[in-house]
Amino acid sequence: MKLVLPAEPASVPKLRHRISRFATEHDVGSELVADIALAVSEAVTNAVKYAQAAGGKSVVELSAEREAEWLEVTVRDQGEAFGRESIDGLGLGLSIIARLAGDLRIVQEGDGTEVRMRFPLPA
Repeated sequence: MKLVLPAEPASVPKLRHRISRFATEHDVGSELVADIALAVSEAVTNAVKYAQAAGGKSVVELSAEREAEWLEVTVRDQGEAFGRESIDGLGLGLSIIARLAGDLRIVQEGDGTEVRMRFPLPA
C-alpha cells in the first residue's frame, strides 16, 4: 500500500484511517490497529510540522506492507527541519512511536526523513 498526500494537517486523519483499514484488511487485531494508527498519526504530524517549517509545497508519503510476522510502515516527508527545533532529544511523538512499535528507525538521507516502524503480529 502506498499513498502520497500534501504535507498539511488535513492529511493526518486521512492517513490514519488508511493505515487502519490496511491493518484491518490484513487481520491485525483491533488493539494493534489502534496502536499502529496512533503511531502513524504521530509520524505524519511530525512530517507536516517539519515540512511547514521548511516552507514551500511538500508531500507526506505513507507506505505499508505485511512481511510474515511484521506489519512494516514507513512515513516519509521532504522537510529539512527535522530535529533542529528539539533540544531534548526525541520529541513526545517519537517517544510514543518508540513505545508502540516493535522496531523504529529514523533515516535522514537526501531529501527528507523516513520514519520506519515495524509492528510484530501475533502468531
